[in-house]
Amino acid sequence: MPIQMGLGAIGGANVIHKRKFRWTFEVRRGNVGGNVPASFVKMAARPNISIEETEINFLNGKTYIPGKGTWETITITYYDVAGSDNIPLWSWLADVYNFLPNKDGALPLTQNSKRSCYTGTGICNMYDGCGNALEAWTLNDCWPQAVNFGELDYASSEEATIEVTVRYANASYKNLCGSNPSAQCCGCN
Repeated sequence: MPIQMGLGAIGGANVIHKRKFRWTFEVRRGNVGGNVPASFVKMAARPNISIEETEINFLNGKTYIPGKGTWETITITYYDVAGSDNIPLWSWLADVYNFLPNKDGALPLTQNSKRSCYTGTGICNMYDGCGNALEAWTLNDCWPQAVNFGELDYASSEEATIEVTVRYANASYKNLCGSNPSAQCCGCN
């Protein structure tokens, strides 16, 4: 029997496609330094996990089983804006490695030792076309592992950005649509 050559279920009237441009990413820091808002994020990513393989040897054969999982770093690109709008981002960076001068101009170059002082909770949400959340990722105990303040170029008219590579302890996923996304996720019919 020949296969149906159309789009099948993926082209169905009730299927909601997640889009790469409908998302937000913020870092919630509790009482330390303030939350890093989603409004200045230019680019981010959802988490990635790598699973080690464990080799099992027996007689003259090998097989493999899954081993430990490792959450990979992600990179978040922020628009670099003047003024006080990005203070929470700069505070978070300085809480990991303080390169900001004191009031007397001295560079402290200190690091916080308590996890609660330098980590935050990363929240990445994806939305449908009506602004309803489709999914939520929570990155627990995330902190800036690397910061790239970007290159400057007289020949370019692009905006200045700050790239932050984030390390996190673990991540969790939550489907916010239930079993019937089309009935619950978009009321814009």
